[in-house]
Amino acid sequence: MSSDPPSDARSSEPEPTAGLAERVKARGTELLEALERHAPGARDHADGTAAYAFAAAVELDLDRDHAEAVRETARLHEVGNVYVPAAVVAKPRGELTPEEQELLDSAFASGAELARGAGIPEHVSEWIGAIRERFDGSGPGGLAGERIPIESRIMRVACACDAALAAPTPSATSQDERRRMAVDSLRAAAGSELDPRVTLALTTMLERATAK
Repeated sequence: MSSDPPSDARSSEPEPTAGLAERVKARGTELLEALERHAPGARDHADGTAAYAFAAAVELDLDRDHAEAVRETARLHEVGNVYVPAAVVAKPRGELTPEEQELLDSAFASGAELARGAGIPEHVSEWIGAIRERFDGSGPGGLAGERIPIESRIMRVACACDAALAAPTPSATSQDERRRMAVDSLRAAAGSELDPRVTLALTTMLERATAK
């Protein structure tokens, strides 16, 4: 999209990202395995979110090492759900009660603590914890806009994208129709829940795939 990396993407890198993806992957494997045991199928969403996070990071011109670190961290974005009842984790997003949604939102902080305990660097663990924040500042920590790490904003949009694409639809729905529905869902949340710039990056990619 743009020729230069976004300024907030540069400022959110407290240390070099070379080799960071491999470290996160190695330290996070056991966390992912524990999540899958607790909520079978969670690994599929983790992998889907990771793929869309990497695509968005590349679209936003993050360098390769940084994009790969975002991808591997995105796999861990819901590891805190090991503390949430499996029945709540398995519920479709639109069917959650306010109490259940609050429980899931609080799990990001738990995930950050699990990541720290596994030896994942502090700033990467903070990316996981900040996923709970909303772009408009109405999240639990009150962070808004570019005060939320760019990595966290990317992962939140990627998570929403994978969830939208996996949402139940009539059996006759084509893959292109699914993508169009996901694009509409993401755009509807841009500016409130989701970062509009990250949303644009990912919806542009989805639209390119639909146009092929």
